[in-house]
Amino acid sequence: MKQIAKTPEIIARLKEAGASVDDVAVFEAIALNNRPLRKRQHVYNGAIAQRSMLLEMALALETESRPLQIMHDGSELPIGRVFRGQVFDGQDTELRVLFWIDKTHEDKIKQVDNGTIDQVSVGILPKQMICSADGFDFFGPDADFETIFTGTTPNGHKVGENGVYCKMVGLEGFFETSLVGQGGAQNARIVNSDQSHFSPHMKALAARASLDRLALTATANTDKPIMDTKELLAELRSTEKESMKVAIENEQLKATNLALTGERDTLKTQLEAASQTAPAVKTELDALKVKHEATEANLTAADTALRDICKKALTAAGQVDAAVPEKLDEVVAKITELKINLTAGGTAKGAESDLKASADTAVGSFRTRR
Repeated sequence: MKQIAKTPEIIARLKEAGASVDDVAVFEAIALNNRPLRKRQHVYNGAIAQRSMLLEMALALETESRPLQIMHDGSELPIGRVFRGQVFDGQDTELRVLFWIDKTHEDKIKQVDNGTIDQVSVGILPKQMICSADGFDFFGPDADFETIFTGTTPNGHKVGENGVYCKMVGLEGFFETSLVGQGGAQNARIVNSDQSHFSPHMKALAARASLDRLALTATANTDKPIMDTKELLAELRSTEKESMKVAIENEQLKATNLALTGERDTLKTQLEAASQTAPAVKTELDALKVKHEATEANLTAADTALRDICKKALTAAGQVDAAVPEKLDEVVAKITELKINLTAGGTAKGAESDLKASADTAVGSFRTRR
């Protein structure tokens, strides 16, 4: 049994909506909640209604009841009306609604009571469809047919991929609620009477409170409301925007942190690899240092030897007082030059060796003459 009892508050609401209390059956349903939608079409793929939107839907029902249709068929007259809404926060945030079915549709009442017709679906249009990844509004001034049809933002984020979805913010239109086989929203269903949030709750309230003190009663009283509906909606939208901004910034920070963590891990790996190869590199550097020092010693010895050879060549060439050039390439050039001017094993005229040879000849000749 899913019909709920008509408490004084519900009776008052029925009368406000223009219903004939005795000629209708009243039911309660979860019209919409904050679970991802089952739809797979473009921007509605996995979309989530924000709490502010659910509150606006409840407030819209305070202003005017909405028709209850069959399978969203607007060509047929409604079989009842949705006349009350309230948002409840629990495991999910839910918009609970009360609707009636005219008793002339006994077959539909019986099907609902029996659980054959178990689910509902709402016909609504959000004011904004905000991308969860970058905050782009698919219903905003920067959107066009292509972005809406493909569900892709100018930044390349695609709804339904990599966890990207749309947040439904604000209410542009609340058109009707339908009895359906399966709704687009998860768990959008007609509840049993013993699961009703309205009936037992309202019975308790009716015993100790007047209607003008009940939650979300924005009309049907002459007292000044605590807050004007427009002000409430403006505040809700402002809060929702700030909340989404913070959520988007948080996601961006998470992405940045993930990237930095990846860079840190890469650098750590490189450092560990470098630490492992450091001893081998040091050994190689030490060997190169020893080799370099040996080469330096050989070069120094070669430089000394070449300068000594140059000095001897200068002396042999008769240039006893000539200085050995400073630059090594000039030393080599001088040796090459002197080599050309000397005969093999000989000396230039005027060299010390020539003087000794002349003296020896002279002495030998003198002895011969004697």
